[in-house]
Amino acid sequence: MIPSRLLTVSLAIILGVSAVLVPSALAEELQVVLGGRYHEPLTAYKVGDRLFINAKQAGELYGGQVYWYPVSGRVQLGFRGRVLQLVAGLAAASVDGRTVSLEEPVVLRAAQAYAPLSFFVGKDFSELSGMESQFDTRSRLLTVDRRSSVGAVRWYSYQDYTRVVLELKKPLGHSAAARGVQGVEVSIPFGVVESPEEGTVDDGLVLGYGLRQDAKAARWSVRFARPGLKWRLRELSGPRRLALEVAAVALGSVVPDHTEELESVPAATAVPDALSAAAKIPAQVVASIVGVAPTSVRVSTAAAASSVAGPVRRRIVIDAGHGGKDSGGTGRRGTLEKDINLTAAKELAKLLEQEKVFEVVLTRADDTFVPLDERSRIANEGHADLFVSLHCNAHHNSQENGFEVYFVSEKASDPEAERLAQLENSSLELEGKTPADAEADLILHAMTKNESINAASELAALVARDLHRRVDLVQRGVKQAGFYVLRGTDAPAILVEMAFVSNRRDEAKLGSRRYRSRLLDGIYAGLVDYAKRQGWLEKSVRSDTR
Repeated sequence: MIPSRLLTVSLAIILGVSAVLVPSALAEELQVVLGGRYHEPLTAYKVGDRLFINAKQAGELYGGQVYWYPVSGRVQLGFRGRVLQLVAGLAAASVDGRTVSLEEPVVLRAAQAYAPLSFFVGKDFSELSGMESQFDTRSRLLTVDRRSSVGAVRWYSYQDYTRVVLELKKPLGHSAAARGVQGVEVSIPFGVVESPEEGTVDDGLVLGYGLRQDAKAARWSVRFARPGLKWRLRELSGPRRLALEVAAVALGSVVPDHTEELESVPAATAVPDALSAAAKIPAQVVASIVGVAPTSVRVSTAAAASSVAGPVRRRIVIDAGHGGKDSGGTGRRGTLEKDINLTAAKELAKLLEQEKVFEVVLTRADDTFVPLDERSRIANEGHADLFVSLHCNAHHNSQENGFEVYFVSEKASDPEAERLAQLENSSLELEGKTPADAEADLILHAMTKNESINAASELAALVARDLHRRVDLVQRGVKQAGFYVLRGTDAPAILVEMAFVSNRRDEAKLGSRRYRSRLLDGIYAGLVDYAKRQGWLEKSVRSDTR
């Protein structure tokens, strides 16, 4: 094996290329969000239709060791013993001696090397740096998150047992062992944790969990509430994940078969890597129900014919606010609310589908304008059990931040809630309606809403509580206002303002995959807590008579 230093010298000789200057171009700054927080911007140049970024700055951003050789126009980046080299004039990079093609040659500008941005957001650099990147061409925002193979952790408190789940994003082996009588520890050799986690469950069976990174393994521990509890570790698919189930009695008697199981894993037994090949994402279908266009509704195949005997799958309609010609709020960096809402809705639907307890329907699955009353009709004619509308707040005061959860009321809880309801209801104008028209449509409907409003207030409180446990956003509380989309829905309905897109820090968090995952985990936990209180998670087998 050639030492990296000799490799560097030999490549410099072989690739000896005179500096190539980029044609006249204007410099610009690209805003960067690193792990949900704003980072120092990167200097960039646009040449033709290609964007180039400062390779030295990029190396520092991604945590590499940076060496710049201005005479030869060469930049060397080191990542945990691995070496990347970029040379001015070459449309190729060297990654540990392996040649990787670039869309355009590296160029020089102001005595600095600039490489195509497309390389830094691509697969080769992601594997080298251990980071994942996304670039929004409209907002000119580069979002960077740590690349991991283990995590996140989620938990579900059912009627008779608790399931704590850990996602595995690569074909990794694992082994589990009891930690006395008070818990279990799972070791995942060569697993990489996105960030250490400590969580509290405290539901009478599980106290909490921890996830940490050791030198050569990820370690996941689950702490029991008392001695004598039964547990088992199973591997589930779609996506691949480990599920540690804890109960007071034999698990086979209390855990319903509503998840896709690959293999039961006894304690202290490693799972072969080959198992991952069997972990297939369940097929999805785009279905048309109650006369709704196929592009507007996406339903899990796990929710097929509800008349078949088995545990009832409760139907949740997830509404991605705004869409199409109604863009909603706009962030300081150009982030459109409608895009964040749609991304979050799809991610939340994926979480709900994993446990096979819920049937998921989206009011829109793409950038489509859907009238407010159509969203309610999808829920009502589809016999929804719950309705969740996802939004991002906006305010002329850019310092306003945080999340809040709403349920419907004819009288707003405060002036700010009234302002927000008017803002969200303003899309009626795009439908050719006036607030007075909408009011007439809802007079009779409002008479039947009392029971669902009471249930919605409970649901909103649970979602707000679980969100507060998982994210470091300001909790602005549970509020009431006359949102048209909630007033027209028969089922218990809530509207979640996930954060303020008009706030610089909130906008960054909304754009971060890692942070958005935590936020949606909180919403999901609130839905599961509500389902548990309603007795929806009981083991009993029955037919759905709706």
